[in-house]
Amino acid sequence: MMVLGAMAVMNSGCEEIVFNPIQNGGWGSPPAPMVPDDGDEVDDDDVDDVDDGASAVHVIALRGSDVVPGSLYFTGSPPPWETPDALVLYFSNAVEQCAQPVLDLEAGVDCDKAGTWQFILMIPPELNEPGLIDLSAMHIPFSKTVIFSGCGGASGSGPGHEGTLEIVSSDETSLFVKVRGAGDENWPVDGDYTVQRCGT
Repeated sequence: MMVLGAMAVMNSGCEEIVFNPIQNGGWGSPPAPMVPDDGDEVDDDDVDDVDDGASAVHVIALRGSDVVPGSLYFTGSPPPWETPDALVLYFSNAVEQCAQPVLDLEAGVDCDKAGTWQFILMIPPELNEPGLIDLSAMHIPFSKTVIFSGCGGASGSGPGHEGTLEIVSSDETSLFVKVRGAGDENWPVDGDYTVQRCGT
């Protein structure tokens, strides 16, 4: 059973948008692997125009020690920079940069980013090796955000998320992972990915 530490409900104008966290979805075939952008700055133009969630998924990986303190928090779990050898995976349908991987997605503010989503997982050091990982485990935190058309949005954070992540192979520069049963129509993360490690 999936356990959500927190779920935010956002408003768009006078119409309330409520996100139902238990949905089924995903792609029939995996997207092409993406390479991270090591640029130092992020502008609004770096967030791709997206349509119905069928855009390619971009994935980058950071060590916990490389996450900027204060940039990311998980409900009910320590932040990544306190777990230096953790593996932090950033999934999105917009370009993510190694220097600033957390996208600025705020409902009611970033209306030009409608359709943009991000899903972040932190894999603890003891599981950061080839093998199948049950994401519902309470020591695996996640964070996710989406901006809907109409400028509403939803977000969730906490320990334990449905689905699995399999680390098929891993070396100093990249890893190959498979995500199953974690995606839905708002966060279509299911797929196979060759992920470049930032800082290598």
